[in-house]
Amino acid sequence: MPLLLLLLAIPVGEVFIFLEVGGVIGTWPTIGLIIGTAVVGGVILRWQGLQTLARARQQLAANRLPVAEMVEGAALALAAVLLLTPGFFTDALGCVLLLPPLRRSLLRRVLARVAPHARHAEGGAGAASAADGGRVIDGEYRVLDDTPEPGSPPARPHGGK
Repeated sequence: MPLLLLLLAIPVGEVFIFLEVGGVIGTWPTIGLIIGTAVVGGVILRWQGLQTLARARQQLAANRLPVAEMVEGAALALAAVLLLTPGFFTDALGCVLLLPPLRRSLLRRVLARVAPHARHAEGGAGAASAADGGRVIDGEYRVLDDTPEPGSPPARPHGGK
């Protein structure tokens, strides 16, 4: 139900803002602002998207998972959707996501609420989490169940190779 209210409130709010702004500056300047914010936002979005992609490639080249870059890329994709949606409110939200300090602060807050352990994934594959005290345990294993699967070759004794 809250999502339905949000989906109704945003367009109604945008229409209200259009009418108010159009009443102050006129119809054509209002339309120009809407188109202008989409164009400027798109240019900035492309530039920041390419920077994020370059950082992700650097992380991969250093054999690390580009977790922060992937999250920033998702935020930039959301900014693109918001900037391409006609309206001043959605443009304002899209612009917030285009400002790197605000975007990173917002993403930190969201990740802290959604996935408390996500910040530990930044260390890359094999990184230890706080839950295990920061230790990585390496080891070997062997299957103790000698029940052969149908169609598999017969099992050899444990001592043989």
